Order: sequence, then structure tokens, then C-alpha cells
Amino acid sequence: MTNIELGENIRKIRELKGFTQQNLADEIKVDQKTISRIEKGEISPKFETLVSISKILSVNISQILSFNESLIFNNYNQYQQGGNYNAYINTEIEKVEELYKQLLKEKDEVIALLKKK
Repeated sequence: MTNIELGENIRKIRELKGFTQQNLADEIKVDQKTISRIEKGEISPKFETLVSISKILSVNISQILSFNESLIFNNYNQYQQGGNYNAYINTEIEKVEELYKQLLKEKDEVIALLKKK
């Protein structure tokens, strides 16, 4: 992986997480220009800096290294009024299924309680 690819991955994840360069820089105690230079691929981050970035962005280092935006940007739709809508899906399907089953179970429990009353 080149410095440019690594920097682009960091930038994309940072933007998806809603951080500005300044936010990220403040959190990891570096200058905003350092973040900019990392994202442009001008410099390679120290390992400690990469670890700090991954912690702040709530991803592990392997996710930064192997970031694939096609897994994040699932689809792109148009609102009826002509506006744009981006759908981001970064949850594994097994977790979604598990959550759905849990919600169905809780719904059934609520219905049972309401019927008793």
C-alpha cells in the first residue's frame, strides 16, 4: 500500500465518521497540517499515530489498510423532490439478522403483556 492509498483511506473514513482534519488532529495531539500531509500521501504516519487515528475513528488498523468504499456506499437514490440520499451500510448481515430476531421477540413479549392487561 502506498502512502497515497493509506492517506485516501484515512480521509474517507474520517469524513464518513464526521470528523474534520482539525477534530482528528486535536484528538491525537498533532497539527492539522500533519493530518493533511498524511491524507495527501506526502508523509507516512508513525505507527503510534496510525494506532491513535484508528482508535479515534473507531476502526482497527486492518480496516484502514483494507478500506473499500463499495462496502460502505451500498446505494445512491434520488428523493422524489430531486434531492440526493446516500445510504451507508457498514453492519454485517448476521448482526442485522440477530438484531431483527431480538426485536421480533421483544415485540411478541410486549403484545403478550398488553393482552394480559
